[in-house]
Amino acid sequence: MWEHHRVSDVLRSLPSGDVAVLAGEPGLARHVRTVQVVKEQDELRRVRHSDLVVTSASLLHEAEPRAERLLGRLDAAGIAGIVVLADRDQRRWPRLLGAADQLALPVLALPGSTPIWEAAATILAGVLDTQRERVERVMAMHQRFTRIVVSGGGPTELLATLHELLGRTVALVDTDQRPVAVVPSDAELDLEAPEVVRQPIRAGDVDYGELIADVASEELDEDAHVALERASMGIAVRMAQASAVAEAQERFASITLEELISGHATDVEDVVQRARSFGWDLHRPRAVLLASIDPSPEGPVDTAALTTIAAAARATLGSDAIVWSRSSTIAALLAPTTAAASERRRIAEELRRELDHRVRSVTVSIGVGRRVDRAAQLSASFTEAKRSVDVGRWAKGRHVTEVFDELGLERLLVSSPTEDLGEFVSHAIGALIAHDEAHRTDLVETMATWLETRNMAEAARRIHVHYNTLKNRLDRIEEILGPVLTDAGRALECEVAIYIHRHHASS
Repeated sequence: MWEHHRVSDVLRSLPSGDVAVLAGEPGLARHVRTVQVVKEQDELRRVRHSDLVVTSASLLHEAEPRAERLLGRLDAAGIAGIVVLADRDQRRWPRLLGAADQLALPVLALPGSTPIWEAAATILAGVLDTQRERVERVMAMHQRFTRIVVSGGGPTELLATLHELLGRTVALVDTDQRPVAVVPSDAELDLEAPEVVRQPIRAGDVDYGELIADVASEELDEDAHVALERASMGIAVRMAQASAVAEAQERFASITLEELISGHATDVEDVVQRARSFGWDLHRPRAVLLASIDPSPEGPVDTAALTTIAAAARATLGSDAIVWSRSSTIAALLAPTTAAASERRRIAEELRRELDHRVRSVTVSIGVGRRVDRAAQLSASFTEAKRSVDVGRWAKGRHVTEVFDELGLERLLVSSPTEDLGEFVSHAIGALIAHDEAHRTDLVETMATWLETRNMAEAARRIHVHYNTLKNRLDRIEEILGPVLTDAGRALECEVAIYIHRHHASS
């Protein structure tokens, strides 16, 4: 606590030779809060924690026979020490001074001719001088760090100033305990060593990491702890400012990009020039990637994971990618070097691996559109990326990774309303589905296997039945659906219907 001062600090503030230390020298590091004058034995019972007690030789002389008990009680009360008005002959109170040495309770002596109130005033002046000096040092440190923050200095400059004040190796680490900066830069500091002091860097409820100081040689004094606190406050302010600016820029940037990919930009070239102010090149060929949190069957989507997903995207997709956040989706403009779908598949799979490593609270589906050459075409790539996510979820469920130009039949099917797909299935194979449900047969799967092989023997082998059994089942299928096996158009219709039935029923 900065308003408390050590007994040794008070001694240094007094004129040289005025005070002698009679006993308890190891306790000079005790803290002094105020000066308490004691003239009667009863008043010794009312002293408080961190009081520096000023009393007379006669009062202590009376206490000499029970010195151990008296000093034990004063030590338990947590007093800072005793100042006695007497000559400096330590032989007068052997038991008292011996007990003080054992308790490391400082006993100081002022000349016995000094009036007690004058002695108290002298000691109090020493306390006030110490406090003034301490306030001046703290204010000087505060002003140094404040000037750096006000002038736009960053965490590295604040860290260098802290190193100068402490004379110790200091480091700034982020919330994952990764070093951001170390001063001196060539110093080796074991961040996990027990001989380090850690100072959290916080602004409100936001954690920005920690300051770490090496204390291998000796403990930090109170001024050093104040310097750590002031430095952490300055760094927290700068980081909070940087975060606020970044958030404002990101919101503006997101609006710019949303105008572009939604196709609502009235002047695409104006958007391209606006994007250039953020350091983005929209003249190069790009493709849209969407990493979308899958809807939760338990309730609303947990969008808190978006920050982690965005960080994973920025770390994985490279410096050429442009990443921003949407409501429950992270969008990115990739910069693939070729138009090949395989390159975009590789990029998406790298992001998938990173997301699987970082994100546990939600599942994420990834869709990638085709590469386009002009910014005006990005809305088409965005539509394709969104459709890839929709197709993947429709056909395979959650946690999918799809590239639009690698999609097959689903690419066409997903654009049809669910009601239309249901009617198509019902028209094509509805009677067969109803028969299986009523008679617990597997005629739909039998027909699917035959359509996949178009070979009676291979189909029979796959479903583990005799050739004649398969032939009988196919005859039964045609009795229910009409001619299928010899009608290419009808066979294709049934094959598509079976595909929709499988995936639609499981989606």
